[in-house]
Amino acid sequence: MAKTIAYVNGNIRTMRSEGDVISAFAVRDGKFLCCGSEEQARAVADEVVDLKGAAVLPGFIDTHMHLYYYAENLSKLMVDHVKSMQELKEFVREYAKTVPEGEWIYGFGFDNEFFTDTHEMPTRWDLDEACSDHPVLLARSCMHFFSANSLALQMAGIDKYFKPEVEGTVRFRADGEPTGVVSDAAGARINALVPDKLAKLDAKKDALEQAIRDLNALGMTGIHAIEGKHLNLLEFPDAYQELEKEGRLTARIYLGLNDLPNCRFTTGLGDDMVKYGFYKLFIDGNLGGRTSALLDAYSDDPSAFGSTNYTQEELTEKVREAYKRNIQIGIHVIGDRAADMFVKAIETVYAEEPKPDARFRLIHLSVVNEDLIARIKKLPVIVDIQPMFIHTDLPFLEDRLGLERCKYSNAWGRLLEEGIFMTGGSDGPGAPYDPLEGIWDAVCRTNLDGEPAGGWHPEHKLSVYDATCLYTKNAAYASFEEDIKGTIENGKLADFVVLDEDIFAIDPMKIKDVNVVKTVLGGKTVYEK
Repeated sequence: MAKTIAYVNGNIRTMRSEGDVISAFAVRDGKFLCCGSEEQARAVADEVVDLKGAAVLPGFIDTHMHLYYYAENLSKLMVDHVKSMQELKEFVREYAKTVPEGEWIYGFGFDNEFFTDTHEMPTRWDLDEACSDHPVLLARSCMHFFSANSLALQMAGIDKYFKPEVEGTVRFRADGEPTGVVSDAAGARINALVPDKLAKLDAKKDALEQAIRDLNALGMTGIHAIEGKHLNLLEFPDAYQELEKEGRLTARIYLGLNDLPNCRFTTGLGDDMVKYGFYKLFIDGNLGGRTSALLDAYSDDPSAFGSTNYTQEELTEKVREAYKRNIQIGIHVIGDRAADMFVKAIETVYAEEPKPDARFRLIHLSVVNEDLIARIKKLPVIVDIQPMFIHTDLPFLEDRLGLERCKYSNAWGRLLEEGIFMTGGSDGPGAPYDPLEGIWDAVCRTNLDGEPAGGWHPEHKLSVYDATCLYTKNAAYASFEEDIKGTIENGKLADFVVLDEDIFAIDPMKIKDVNVVKTVLGGKTVYEK
C-alpha cells in the first residue's frame, strides 16, 4: 500500500484564491489530500516532513518553451555570456583551436543589443576574422536571426546569386554580397547542414532528461514544449514517452507542434505526463529584427512595417482546419498587424461554429491597441505572455515603437483590467527561463539593474498573486488541466515547489533572487538543493 506523507509547519499558498494560505497537506499516490490543518494531515500520515515555515507554491509550468532546442544547446557552443563584438570574436577564435579541422562550429545565445562596442549583428567578415577554416553559424538568442561566416555561406549556396527559397531572409551589401546575417528560412538552410549530435533516439532522450533536470532546479514541474519551425526542429514525442516508461521524465509535457497531425487525433491525447497539445503557427517575426508585423511603420525605420507568413485567407483556413479537428491553436503574434490577422481569423472561424470550450492561444502579443483589446475580450482567447521580454527588449523598444505605441507594449495591466486570461512562458532558450525571474519581471517591469525606477509603464505591472497565477493555475487552464493541477487542493496532482523565501512577503525587486529548495512532481522529489 502506498505511503502517505504529511508536510506540516509550512507557509503554503494554495493559489486557489489570493491570500489562501494553509499550514499542511498530505500526499498519497501522487496526489494531494487533507489540504488544510496539521492535525488533519498528521492523522492520515505514515511519515511527517517538517517544512519549518518554508514557503510552498504549486509547481511552476512554463507555457512556451522550445525544450528540444534547449536540450540540443547543451551540445553547442554557448555564447550567451559575451558582452561585446570583440569578446565574441575572441571567444570563437579560442574555441576553434579545440575543434578538429573542418568541423562545424555552432554557437547560440548572443544578443547584440547588449554589446558594449556595437549593436550590429556579427557579419561574415567578423566571423572570418575569428575563424575562417571552420564553417561557423551563431544563433542569436531570439532564435530568429543568425550570423554565418563565409565558409558556412558557401556550403549553403548563399551568394550573390539570389535563392528564391530564402528570399527576404538574407541581408546583402549594396554590391550584392551577402553579409552573413540571415534569418528564418536562410538560417534553417544553413542549420540543416550542421551534423545532428542528437540523431539517435538515445542521445535525444539523454539530452532531454538533462535539460528537464535543469528546469526542475528552477521549480518547473510542467512544460508546454514547442517545436520551432524556423529552426527546422521537431519535438520528439517518442523520446518523451520512452523517458516516461523508463521513469526518467521529471516534468509533465504538453506538446505544441508546427504541423497538423497526419492522423485523426485531437488535443489531449496522452496521459498526465505526455500529452498532445496544440498546433503552433507563426504569423510574424520579432521587434529586434523589425520583422514583427506592425500596422504603422517602425519608428526608427519608416520604410519597415515587418512581414507576415500568410495572407489573411491562408491564415483563416489554417485556423479553420485545426479548429474543425478539435485541435487547440496557438499563434506566434508580436506586432499589432499580426494580432489583427489572428483575431480576424478567430472571429470568422468561431462565428461559423461556436464551441463551448474553445481555448485559442495568442502567443506573445507584444503590441496591442484599444480596438484589439476590445475584440480579444469578446473571444475565447488565452494570451501566453513572456514577462522576460521586458528586460530583454527594453534596450530597443522605444526606438522601434516610439513613445506612444510603447504605452501598449506588453500591456499586461490593461489586459488584466479587461478580464483577458493570461499565462506565463519564457520562449526559452531564446530568453531567460527562470519562472521566478518571470514573476519578478511581471511585478517590477525593470531591467536587471532596477531601471527605470518604479518600472517601465508601471500601469501594466501585475501583483505578485496575478504574476504567480501565470505560472500555476492559469498555465494549467491553458492545457485544459485546471481540474488536475495548478493549485494545491484535495485530489490534484501533488506537484509543488519549496522556496527559501516567501515571494509575497519580500521586496518585489528581490523576487528574482529567491531560490528553489525542493521540487516535487506527483509526490516524488525531482530536485533538492
